[in-house]
Amino acid sequence: MKKLIIGMISGLAFIAACSTEKNESSENFEFNLTQDTVVVDSKDGIINLQDGLSFPELSSDGKHLYSLVFMQPKIDKINLETLTLEKTLEFEREGPNGIGTYVAGYSLTPKDQIMMWSYGINAIFDQSGEKVKDFKLDQIAGEEISGSGFLPLRLVEHPEDRNIIFGLYVKWSDYEYFLIKFDIESETFEKIALPETVKLNEFRMEIEVDGRPAGGFGPPPVATIADEKIILTNSGFNEAYVYDMILDSLYLISWDSKLTGNKNEAKLPKKVQMEEANEYAKQFDESIKFMPISWDPITQQYIRLSSKSRFGEELDQYGNTKELDSEVFLTIIDKNLKIVKETKLENYTKQPPKYFFIDNTIWLYENIDDELGFVRITIN
Repeated sequence: MKKLIIGMISGLAFIAACSTEKNESSENFEFNLTQDTVVVDSKDGIINLQDGLSFPELSSDGKHLYSLVFMQPKIDKINLETLTLEKTLEFEREGPNGIGTYVAGYSLTPKDQIMMWSYGINAIFDQSGEKVKDFKLDQIAGEEISGSGFLPLRLVEHPEDRNIIFGLYVKWSDYEYFLIKFDIESETFEKIALPETVKLNEFRMEIEVDGRPAGGFGPPPVATIADEKIILTNSGFNEAYVYDMILDSLYLISWDSKLTGNKNEAKLPKKVQMEEANEYAKQFDESIKFMPISWDPITQQYIRLSSKSRFGEELDQYGNTKELDSEVFLTIIDKNLKIVKETKLENYTKQPPKYFFIDNTIWLYENIDDELGFVRITIN
């Protein structure tokens, strides 16, 4: 069944193509996927899409989406019920409430305050931009994380004890990834090794210009916080490192996909010149590439998208080969992190951008005539 919907959202006209299809997964489960497209009304504001949807984070009730504004100390707050830009939160670069020039990441607390982290920054701010709590993690852990040689990739509060903070860090010199458990009250910490992340170096490619370092390519672990767990996935392997914050336990889950394979097959050199880097990065995208998992607290399940891309000869404005299309796969995972369904998405045929999952609906960022839009795929 295919139908065309024409509607109005807060005074902004949009046209959305909506389709419903019946899918049969590799495990013989049948389910329907309904797909449509919507556009957000920015009203009198401007939503900067230069970096796409940057660091999308959901509010605790799932009704608002927060997005960091590209290269600015601002966060857009978007109402997902009315599909409008509700407010832009403003922060300071310097001073007692300063967030610095670079934000590595942020998340929403249960009270929808904003936890931010970067080099030397690990604090909670309210929505007016005032710092309400400074964790001072660098002082607690000292040389283990201090300086530009270490970067926090994610911070999270313990679900039952706000004096306990967990941090995922990278040590740049050798790309060591590790967790640290901080006790703010006693000013102590425990370092938790992540030995399975060493194999990510298989895909690590150093980029050089005239023999000098100019960046790198590789699949870092990405943390998803859900169901009192820190779940670390990566784009190269179909697996998850799981740290249970309540039980204080760490274990590895390896998934077995019947549709995609379970490992990216790209063969990357350890060092490459800048002009060749795009060609090798393209090889990684042409093999199976796994996206982070996303948790739906309403239906108590996860989803994970993965893709294989095809490229043509045409170049984009940055000199990279343009994608022709992608095979995109949907995996549904239950509360116990077991695969229950997987299928190919016939109506979504490009490499997935950042997405989130709420109330059985996947929201995928879409630039629609320089307006913020979403392709929504609802699982029935």
